[in-house]
Amino acid sequence: MFNQSCGNQQGCSCQMNSMMSDCGMDNAQMAGGFNGCPRPQPLVAPRRVCVSNQVTRVPQPVICPIECRRVNHCMYFPVFIPQYEHTFVNAANNQLY
Repeated sequence: MFNQSCGNQQGCSCQMNSMMSDCGMDNAQMAGGFNGCPRPQPLVAPRRVCVSNQVTRVPQPVICPIECRRVNHCMYFPVFIPQYEHTFVNAANNQLY
């Protein structure tokens, strides 16, 4: 056996035995009820947010400045260039130079 209260509704108190049900209500409150009590207002639970993760590849430009530099190293090597000089020598008859 249990007692059921139907909120702040006037004239609604239900007692239920294992064999019988007894509700005292006026006719205006009988429309669409359960065991003669008016239908309760639905409870609204907090919104449940279901999240599914998705990875979308989007190209992100990355600017990498590159400087191409040419370095000129001077390496000197010898080049023999003959330089002729014209001279005149007076020699005696029996001398060799």
